[in-house]
Amino acid sequence: MKKFILFFLLLPCLTYGQNNPPDSYLGELPIRNGRINYTGIDSVAGVSKEELYLRAKSFLSTAFPNFKDVVKLDDKDLGKITVRGLFQTDARGGSLIKTYQEFYASTNIQVKDGKFKYEITDFIKPSSSIRVPDFNYEQMLFNKKRAEKLSPDINAVINRYIVALINTMKSQDSF
Repeated sequence: MKKFILFFLLLPCLTYGQNNPPDSYLGELPIRNGRINYTGIDSVAGVSKEELYLRAKSFLSTAFPNFKDVVKLDDKDLGKITVRGLFQTDARGGSLIKTYQEFYASTNIQVKDGKFKYEITDFIKPSSSIRVPDFNYEQMLFNKKRAEKLSPDINAVINRYIVALINTMKSQDSF
């Protein structure tokens, strides 16, 4: 009986040392204030704000064919475009069963004369059931094993998206 009581008295001390913050489990994903956050600023010499805005809009309408449905903010005067689009990781698995992850993320692009800033945030895993609400990827990736499995795929998709965005913003095509 004494061992039983001693065990319950020491239980809080034993579990205290195992309290790891979720940020330590998010693997390759960039974290800012506890949230997945991809941010960058780049310059394009000699390109006006209007031209950069049109390039950003062109990229987003190509990346998201349903652009009118995903756009949340489209203000040419401010030089801001915000969209919330669906991303999908590359399929993995054998010849019969392939798995992939789908997630929503918000892209915010701001342009000024000669430079632009992008920010990709608010990663949400859509629920496959009406009864279960969507949830943040930070919550889902709290499990270390799951984060180690999923974060490289998510990171690869977003990095390809960012490279395509930067290439479009720096392209010389003017038509």
